[in-house]
Amino acid sequence: MMDKMTLRGVLLQKRAEFSREQRKELDRNITAGIIDSSIFKNASMLLIYAPLENEINLLPLAHVARKRGLPIAFPRCDKETNTMQFYFLPEGQKLTPGAYGIPEPPEDAPVCIPDERALCIVPALSYDLDGNRIGYGKGYYDRYLSTFPGITLGATYATMLLKTVPTEAHDLPVDWLFTERGAYHCCETVAPITQPTKKETISQSEEVPSHGWKRIYEILMNGASKLGGGKDGALKPLHAPLILVLCNFVLLLLSRLIDARLLDRTSEFVGVILIQVLTFIIPAILYCKLRGEIFAERIRLRAPRISHVLFLLYLLVVMIAGGLLTSILTGGIRSLEGSFTLYDTFVARTGTSTETVFAIVAYALLPAVGEELTYRSILCSEYEKRGVGVALVASALTFAMLHFSFAHFLTYFFLGLLLAAAMYTTRSFLAPILLHICYNIFCLFGQPYLSAFYVNAGSNEIFIFCLVVLFLLFAAFAAGEARKIYHIHAKKNISSNYTTALPWRRLPATLLETLLSPVAAVCLVVWLIASVVNLT
Repeated sequence: MMDKMTLRGVLLQKRAEFSREQRKELDRNITAGIIDSSIFKNASMLLIYAPLENEINLLPLAHVARKRGLPIAFPRCDKETNTMQFYFLPEGQKLTPGAYGIPEPPEDAPVCIPDERALCIVPALSYDLDGNRIGYGKGYYDRYLSTFPGITLGATYATMLLKTVPTEAHDLPVDWLFTERGAYHCCETVAPITQPTKKETISQSEEVPSHGWKRIYEILMNGASKLGGGKDGALKPLHAPLILVLCNFVLLLLSRLIDARLLDRTSEFVGVILIQVLTFIIPAILYCKLRGEIFAERIRLRAPRISHVLFLLYLLVVMIAGGLLTSILTGGIRSLEGSFTLYDTFVARTGTSTETVFAIVAYALLPAVGEELTYRSILCSEYEKRGVGVALVASALTFAMLHFSFAHFLTYFFLGLLLAAAMYTTRSFLAPILLHICYNIFCLFGQPYLSAFYVNAGSNEIFIFCLVVLFLLFAAFAAGEARKIYHIHAKKNISSNYTTALPWRRLPATLLETLLSPVAAVCLVVWLIASVVNLT
């Protein structure tokens, strides 16, 4: 085993190898996990540090704590006595460089007297799962924590976790350890709030334990009240995203009540635009606002890069060809005929150049923005805590249900999977928006050309054969471009893991545990009723 000095050098070098983009993403995930935890929610005050170069940045916790009315304290070191004390930072005051160049509270800041519910964030180079840490060698925190009555919390990147940290008599482990992959109870200390046991997830950021199809049977037998990972049911279903989905469903169905008023062409586009804004965009913005600033940073609001253009073009062809094939599979060749309709309610009409522009905005642009903001950006950000596979399938399922059609369910599910894959590959939710807009424009204006091609093909078999060849060919092209993108990520040392890895054999049980809830049941009933009504 390495001595501490050698180990510090190795860890400093390893931490420096993380790219700025990678550190930022990992820090966001760790911060979000802490905010969602009962530890943070039940804290009486927050003792936190200002990060140094390459150190995990958990300062967003201070902003959230401030909004919740929690006192915030930062440490100040005394080199002469080799001691450290925390001082409250009043709102409006700033930290200034102090000992060792570490930002500290002003000299007149009030001293912090922690209680048993105080939460102290402890910096370190790394930890093991017993909470033992490798610090920076000065011993300030060990001396301070020897009389600290509250709860201690450490954070590190999962790839920097150590099997064992060499310890000495004065070294004190932290009570809780957070990584981007979950949280662990390290010390069996007496806490003033109810906590899960060691190495058990305290929030929804850890993957759900499951045992394949046997686990699915147990879930169905136990019912929704006993959902969660393990016997104690610590993990609960993610209700909030499904409430947003249910809101979309209800608002869309209510919009059908005013469909008759849209027959007047002068008000048709304005009405459809207002419905899109009220049904998707406003609820999504309110959802992000309620979830807080940290969540808003997780929705991947960044532009795709130039190197992603070919991938997106190839994927667009795959979407078009695959969408046509799934439509033929479920509805027959005749399902390709007819005008473009939005949610089987609003029939798109174009005429003059002005009407064409309005049609693009109302039937192509806004639906893409609203749906992608909710079903790719928000839902994937929420469900990826259980695994990216769960996020892909859950977002695609709810997206397919949104259109209230048995005949088109498979098509929209397929499209939802591809749009989510585009977002994860490019790390930008603007990428699926662009794809969705282009796909809608094709559906809006491409029907006449599609019909002409179908007629000239001379037979259904030739037409379907051409679609299959096109689909397979461009799927291979898209896969090749995706491989190049991930190769670039690897060269830049950008992790391809968005959350804890989830084996595919555990996906069905984990997905069922995630979605099986009273809110999901209401969504399912609404979808079934609306879809049956559409058949009549």
